[in-house]
Amino acid sequence: MIERQGDECVYLLYEHLSGEADLRHGVFTRKGGHSAPPFNGLNVAATTGDDPASARRNQAVVARAMGLPLISAHIVHGNEVCVVERAADESIEQMRARLRHISADAMMTAEPGLGLFWGFGDCAPILLYDPRLRVVALAHGGWRGAAGAIGPRTISAMSERFGSRPEELLAGVGPAIQACCYRVNEQVRATFAANPLAAESAVFEQRADAEGQPALYLDVTASNARQLLAAGVRPERLEVAPWCTGCAEDLFYSHRMRVHADGRFGVVIGLAA
Repeated sequence: MIERQGDECVYLLYEHLSGEADLRHGVFTRKGGHSAPPFNGLNVAATTGDDPASARRNQAVVARAMGLPLISAHIVHGNEVCVVERAADESIEQMRARLRHISADAMMTAEPGLGLFWGFGDCAPILLYDPRLRVVALAHGGWRGAAGAIGPRTISAMSERFGSRPEELLAGVGPAIQACCYRVNEQVRATFAANPLAAESAVFEQRADAEGQPALYLDVTASNARQLLAAGVRPERLEVAPWCTGCAEDLFYSHRMRVHADGRFGVVIGLAA
């Protein structure tokens, strides 16, 4: 990934997406920003204990860096996909207010001039771009989203709504928590097992914990990436971020590693106006 220095922020670009002239995207690190300790940095979430005014200032930093207004649906840790469209004469503020009442874990749009935006803290951001039809999508791939195949569901929704072809999409996954840091229980594995595609693509690791007892770990990044490949994304058109959010706390926020000070790092994708 490519590092960019913005005004009061540092963000990352996927290399193959960075060359698309009509596209704006960024995975924002926690560097910069206005949040005080223990949220210090560019925390974009106003619901995890940080000062809401600081989180709003940080969101404004992200919006300026992208040159787009930020639009978000309400995340529910599921696998629903929503279409983001702007009604005639609808203001950005009216659109934001409407979307707050829509629950989804993936957003897609063909509308230029909007930045699909969410905050992440261990769940995998999944960015999708159709360069032929100029359609973008942002999915939230936590373990529940991955267990529900949120990536492939988003690709299917793009195909049904806009006519996108999986093999033509450009995709980026991560950063997210990986098996080195993410211990899960057998209920998580059972939830994956209920969805054949999720079960086939899941990356679990069985190893001893610090006390020498058998333990189960999940790689959220790899599980989501493998699902995209299974859904038809070509390997050369997929870029996977190398960082585990549990390990790279200097760059990203991690809910699992800091439960009581868990900010969120921003991720945006949108079409230039």
